[in-house]
Amino acid sequence: MRITLPKHDLQEAVGKLKSVVAAKSSLSILTQVLMETGDSSVTISGTDLKISTVCVVDCSVERPGALTVSCQRLAMLLSELPDADITLDLQENNVISLTCGQMETRLFSMPPEEFPPIRKFGDVEPMVFKQGMLKKLFQKTVFAICTDQSRYNLTGLLLEFKAGILTVVATDGRRMSLAKTDDLMDSSQDFKVIVPAKMIHELLSLLGSDDEQTVGVCVEESQIGFFMKNLTTSSTLIEGNFPNYETVIPKKHDKEIALTVEAFERIMRLALAMTNDRFRNVRLAIESGMMRVIVKTPEVGEYEDCTPVEYDGDSVEIAFNPAFILDVLRNIDTEKVCLLLKDTSSPGIIKPYTDAPSDSYVNVVMPIRI
Repeated sequence: MRITLPKHDLQEAVGKLKSVVAAKSSLSILTQVLMETGDSSVTISGTDLKISTVCVVDCSVERPGALTVSCQRLAMLLSELPDADITLDLQENNVISLTCGQMETRLFSMPPEEFPPIRKFGDVEPMVFKQGMLKKLFQKTVFAICTDQSRYNLTGLLLEFKAGILTVVATDGRRMSLAKTDDLMDSSQDFKVIVPAKMIHELLSLLGSDDEQTVGVCVEESQIGFFMKNLTTSSTLIEGNFPNYETVIPKKHDKEIALTVEAFERIMRLALAMTNDRFRNVRLAIESGMMRVIVKTPEVGEYEDCTPVEYDGDSVEIAFNPAFILDVLRNIDTEKVCLLLKDTSSPGIIKPYTDAPSDSYVNVVMPIRI
């Protein structure tokens, strides 16, 4: 195999695979990327056996074939090379000659037939979504994914498509974040799957932010695939049942407090600064027209502040983890935020403040005992 292509194009493709491919592994082949030539392109694949990413790059094919090369080492070399054409030439004894201008280096390769096969979705009709829309849903919920591997069914993001609505949900047992939309394109097949957190983070780096670009989504048995221009990424799905998110959202609350996102975020940042790992809570004392914020942390100190709110009802006190509230506030696009409460011990709801009632973005946060 011998190919020539611009260094920038190869570096961009390898960069998209680098976070999937292991730097070290008991299976050495998993540290490699596979390169296979087409008529005038090279297909570059990387996998950790659970997640796989495949990029197609235009190139000049002087001798067709296939090779594997260390992903991390190739990425390091490319970061130091000038913007010029690169030639990769697989020679005898699985040695790769890489040349760029006057520079030449030799890398050891592994037999390409040892590279694990990557799942293909050729016989599955993809559903089409807007990239920007899908990315926004992931950004608004990914922070609530559980990191405790003993709760395996919560370590991913629920994707549910039903009756023309795409719903995305994450929970770690102490909070839940839900975002949904009916602003869809061509998606008629209902599905309900749990996508691993690592795959979601990969997609956040791969998906574009505008709605001009589209992504095809295929769900088949225990796999999900995402198809973009010159790039495919796929993952095994998490087995198990995701909690019934509809029953988690409190239906009864008689206290609706509205305030600006800017003011709420400022006092929560200050509150968080006055907590530590052992005592991560802030008490909110809410009365008509005012919210008082109180933090008392042993060996750290105290913090008290207040901010005006739109509220005219009975007084209520409740405590939350300020980091959880900040995670939500950073993802609210409206000027004001709405805090819905029932009492001291019931979960609170945080969502954007809108003129018309909306449940397109809802966050449920469990209180901390005062």
